Amino acid sequence: MMEKLLLIEKRVKARELHKEKGWSVRKISRYLVASRDSISKWIKTDEKEVTQDRRGWKKGKPRKYTEQQKEEIKNTRMKLEKEESFFVGAKVVQANYNASHFEGVSKDFVDRTLREYEMVKSPQKKRKG
Repeated sequence: MMEKLLLIEKRVKARELHKEKGWSVRKISRYLVASRDSISKWIKTDEKEVTQDRRGWKKGKPRKYTEQQKEEIKNTRMKLEKEESFFVGAKVVQANYNASHFEGVSKDFVDRTLREYEMVKSPQKKRKG
């Protein structure tokens, strides 16, 4: 909650410094320790929008991918296992998924999904001796 209040105060202060004192974007960005792009955006927004925080997403929820895609990745992996494919890693699952779907997914997402469903076989540690 504190971070949101701080951000809103920074936005209001940036607009104030620009409109009332005539400070440049660069000077404001150095003073408020924020990027010039953010300062420019804050200056251009309406008075009402500056005080609203519309950032963010629910914590723990993927921003880009859906639960349905996770299920389809799981099914793709299971299909590869049924076909007794030698390669069933994230790269192969990603390639098969992307070949059969219009929207592709990243290898990192496939890797996270397979780990979540415990479908990853980690190599055993080598023993000395």
